[in-house]
Amino acid sequence: MQLYLETINAYAAAINSMNAEAFTACFAEDSALHDPANAAPFRGRSGAIAFFNQFEPLLESIHIAAGPIHFAGNHAAFTWRLDATGKTGRTASAEGIDAIVFNEEGKIVTLHAYWDAGALVAALTAS
Repeated sequence: MQLYLETINAYAAAINSMNAEAFTACFAEDSALHDPANAAPFRGRSGAIAFFNQFEPLLESIHIAAGPIHFAGNHAAFTWRLDATGKTGRTASAEGIDAIVFNEEGKIVTLHAYWDAGALVAALTAS
C-alpha cells in the first residue's frame, strides 16, 4: 500500500509542477489511461505523455489535491479537487474521482478519472 501511495503522491506532484516526464513515469508501459472515464484510453507511457501534453498549452498553473484514498489490494480510489489558471488568465476548478489499478512495481496499469474535463477546458479558454 505504501508503494501505491507514493505513486499517487508522485502523480499529483507531477501534475502540480506540470512535469510531463514525472507524470509519465507513474505509468506502466502497458497502461491504459481513461480520462475522463468514458473516453478512449491513452495507451502506454507514450499515451500518458500525449494526454498530459494536450493540457500543457492551455495552463499557466494547476494544483490538484487528493482527498481520502481508499485501497483494496492493488486498487485505489480517491476524490480530488483541482484549481487551474489558463494562459488566458481565466481560472476554473473541478472535482472528480480517480480509480486506479497498480502493478507489482507500483506503476499505474489502469486509471479511470470520473469528471467533466470539457467544462474545465471551456472555462479556461472562454473569451
